[in-house]
Amino acid sequence: MEIRLLFVLASLYLLPGWALLALTGLWRCWEGLQRWIVALGLGIAFYPVLFYFARWIVPFLTIGPYKLLVLLVICAGVAGWCLRHDWRAQFDFSRSEWMALAIFSTTLLTRYWILRDHPYPAWTDSLHHTILTQLTAINGQLPLTMDPYAPISLDQYHLGLYALTASLQWLARVPAHTALLWVSQFLNGICGVGVYLLLDRYAGRRAALVGAVVAGLLVQHPAFYFNWGRFTQVAAQAVLFIAWTVVLDALKYAVDEEKLPFQKLLVAAFLSGSVFLLHFRVAAFYGVLVIVGTLRLGLQAWRCKRIKAWGIALGLLGIYTVLMISPALWQALVRYNANITAAVATIPEAQRQAAQEVYFDLPWASVPYLLAPRWLMTVAVICTVVIIIRRSRALDQVFWVALLPLLGLAYQLGIPWLNITNLSGILIMYYLPLAVVIGDTLGWLFDHPRLPRIFRSPGIVLLAFLVCLNGAYARATEVEEYRYFLTSEDVNAMAWIRENVSPEAVFAVNTYFWLPRGPHGADGGYWIPYFAERQTTTGVMINNLGSSTYLEMVIRRSHLVKQLESGDVTALRRLREEGVTHIYLGARPHFAGGGLLRSALLQMESLTLVYDQGGVAIFALASSSS
Repeated sequence: MEIRLLFVLASLYLLPGWALLALTGLWRCWEGLQRWIVALGLGIAFYPVLFYFARWIVPFLTIGPYKLLVLLVICAGVAGWCLRHDWRAQFDFSRSEWMALAIFSTTLLTRYWILRDHPYPAWTDSLHHTILTQLTAINGQLPLTMDPYAPISLDQYHLGLYALTASLQWLARVPAHTALLWVSQFLNGICGVGVYLLLDRYAGRRAALVGAVVAGLLVQHPAFYFNWGRFTQVAAQAVLFIAWTVVLDALKYAVDEEKLPFQKLLVAAFLSGSVFLLHFRVAAFYGVLVIVGTLRLGLQAWRCKRIKAWGIALGLLGIYTVLMISPALWQALVRYNANITAAVATIPEAQRQAAQEVYFDLPWASVPYLLAPRWLMTVAVICTVVIIIRRSRALDQVFWVALLPLLGLAYQLGIPWLNITNLSGILIMYYLPLAVVIGDTLGWLFDHPRLPRIFRSPGIVLLAFLVCLNGAYARATEVEEYRYFLTSEDVNAMAWIRENVSPEAVFAVNTYFWLPRGPHGADGGYWIPYFAERQTTTGVMINNLGSSTYLEMVIRRSHLVKQLESGDVTALRRLREEGVTHIYLGARPHFAGGGLLRSALLQMESLTLVYDQGGVAIFALASSSS
């Protein structure tokens, strides 16, 4: 199955990209491996753009496995025909490019190695990612709501990832959770290709190789995203630097040459728009980089008296990008504003302040965990100083890193509309600029004519290899086991639920409040909505996007579960009144300790143990009339 999945993934992401490059002839703008990386980025971007526009322009159109297969065959035919005289040139890689491919392959191997022992997605976000994959595959288009799983509107939520995961689910004929894992780990594994492309274009091949190693093997992120189910963010970040490199190429061409590169600007907008469609917050991060980088180019254009060409090219890029994101932009802004207005009107100030304190709090002790190991941060600081002294092109990255925290601190202005992210969400994506900064500096050092020979000695090469090997081992083995709620025993229990429990049943599950108004499941029972198609007391992590009535019901039910956990027997009666019919205890205990105890529940006369296998216990609540 693994070979089949990899083949389908390669076909999905390379064929559309190569078709676009071949049809436009833009493949000539890049060399060797660079072409494949741009094609890969275009292939990934293709699906969010296609699915969003299909739903927007032709809402009755559904996409399915056969239509998608025909589309891929057409893409293969277009690429093959247009490159029939040049196809050999696309495989003419240099020795250093083969080294880069080895780095990329090693990074991918570390990501897929983890799947051997972890066939189910981890933590809390994974549930709604899986459900949205399933809904997209069933409906043949991006869903507007989470019905029938939950009354949650999706206007404010980025859905691009599910165009990718549902496509794999169709063609590989695997369950939604498997498709989600394989797509997300592929996107995670190519985290270094954008870094490589950017550095190879603007800093040199050695810098590109170092950057790819740092991003893929030496920093714990984004490998740790697998533990957190942070799949939409890693998807957008996989495309981010590919998009930025093409933007730089297009604007630089406009400044240096006599005519505007309309096709390249369209491709740049296509890639940039996909970043937004994959993850709205990452698009905000990307926007800061675009502002910093384009201003630097504008200064160069002014000095070269090409400011008009720069301005026109930038304007066209902006227009094209807005066009690419138009199927999602306006609805997202309207819904975002409506939700904020409703929250301010209905949630007491004290509760909102308490939630803010938890969400935006960043203990300094957690910085190495969120950013990078201390030794690597030290190297990055030294490299940053060198970049500032040299005034390298990587100064863009330095300014980017310096400005991004302003997004995470914007909440202090007291304007709810600006509460878009926290510092933690920013720090975990710093692996990208960190890799560029280190790659740029070490590449410059290795290329320096006065570099002592000792730095080119076999001993240094061996040391570098051992560092890479240690990094690869860490990426393949560092797993936070407590975040993995689901076991095969839970899946078996949920199969029993589907066959033996009424579809209207509601399950109370072990609960944890990560925010005062943000409960989520704490063991395998959290996954009942997907595997058993029954409701739970916790719902999903994006309950806040639903109606206020629904959210209040989830919070109310979840507090009752916590009361029952503390031994309050009256909570059982109130849970029955709330429509709860069963209690589920997963094969693994509550990840934070405590939780509902089997022994305590067995002592309650109004509960009946109806399932007890493999560590899973299911209790039925007696009806209020009995």
